[in-house]
Amino acid sequence: MRRSYPFAVIAAASALLLASCAAAEESSEQPAGGGEGITLEHPSIDGLAIDFDAQPENIVMDCYAYSSLHEYGIEPVALFGYECDNPFVMGDADISGIDMVGKDGEIDVEKLAELRPDAIVGQGSAEGWSWFDEDVNAQVTRVAPFVPLPGSETIDARIADTREIAAFFGADVEADAVVQADADLAAAKEAFSDAITDSGLNIMLTSPTKEMLYTGVGFAQATLLEELGATMGGADAPETGNPWGQVAWEDASTYPADILLIEGYNDDFAFTTELWDALPAVKAEQLGAWSSKGAMTATTYASWLNDVAELVSSSTKVA
Repeated sequence: MRRSYPFAVIAAASALLLASCAAAEESSEQPAGGGEGITLEHPSIDGLAIDFDAQPENIVMDCYAYSSLHEYGIEPVALFGYECDNPFVMGDADISGIDMVGKDGEIDVEKLAELRPDAIVGQGSAEGWSWFDEDVNAQVTRVAPFVPLPGSETIDARIADTREIAAFFGADVEADAVVQADADLAAAKEAFSDAITDSGLNIMLTSPTKEMLYTGVGFAQATLLEELGATMGGADAPETGNPWGQVAWEDASTYPADILLIEGYNDDFAFTTELWDALPAVKAEQLGAWSSKGAMTATTYASWLNDVAELVSSSTKVA
């Protein structure tokens, strides 16, 4: 699959230009300059190559992309998407002063076009952003090429592939801060592994709702903890479609967990139902946070693993 987009001058949504297709074979390592073309060979979508007429500079991002790329000094001309105001997802990324062209699942295509972006980066696929329907993605990708965030199977691969995207956009991915972040992540992995080994504690990634308990078996975050020695619990994901395991509340207690990691958990967490409140980990207040999205950086995951290691060290067997 190859996508090619010229840098068209766009005055408004009504003047959106159709993207053209090309078959050039440039690699993502080709240096930009002198108006020469440059190609991004996507690091996690086989066969996806996105051709540009020149080095992309004006970039619109969803907030998940910004949470990852700002660490490398890649700044957007505008933002859109979900969880832009969620500090757990955004970390230290400051969005004040950055134009917003959309919120949650909505986008102002006309405003987007007026910005004349060179690229749009966000959670999604070769077809566009995950939460836009086909018609909206068709409009958005006429404004500028859509670059999906990497969806590699492991956290380490996602961090590396996101770093490759950052390098394509001009980041220095060998800077001292990046090298230090990798060292911090290695140390955090060791700290978690030391804490969980021989603890006998079971961990479950969750997202509780009034209707049911969703679990994150098979998510890359669960796989990371499992590789480091954790015993993970929860319902298996369906064979197709939504990747979350689905547990009816009356069955929640059949999945033993000493520690519950809750998506987006923070000090304001106030979810309650009778069957949730009765779970041993909830009664013991052995709760922590995780996120299925957000920053794919070594810094983020070093901090998260250190937090989970500390929680493990202070927890006891309750299930």
